[in-house]
Amino acid sequence: MKVSLVKALLSQRCPTCREGKMFKTSSFNLHFMEMNEKCPHCQIMLEPEPGFYQGAMYVGYAFSVGIVVTVSLLVMILGIDSPWVSIGIVSLITLLLVPFNFRYSRVLFLYMFGGLRYRE
Repeated sequence: MKVSLVKALLSQRCPTCREGKMFKTSSFNLHFMEMNEKCPHCQIMLEPEPGFYQGAMYVGYAFSVGIVVTVSLLVMILGIDSPWVSIGIVSLITLLLVPFNFRYSRVLFLYMFGGLRYRE
């Protein structure tokens, strides 16, 4: 069964087989950062080299900037004039999205720079 690239990326699946889960738990678990060392389906290493995911910090930074800009624009459109309320809203939403930011920055970085290609 062929799984599309976008569906595999959004469901956080292995870039090689697109079936095995990259993370051990869900995004809503306190242990959302625990990643499988190997794909549970095809057994490929999900960390190509030590320190590989340090580069994912740049992707996470871009996601954070996008979140802050989007939420700030929404706060301005809603007409919230208090700077402290605006900062609080932006900070809260950014903090709530940390698990998704962390996971998708790693997933996207592995898909783009991991050197792993899809094999049916």
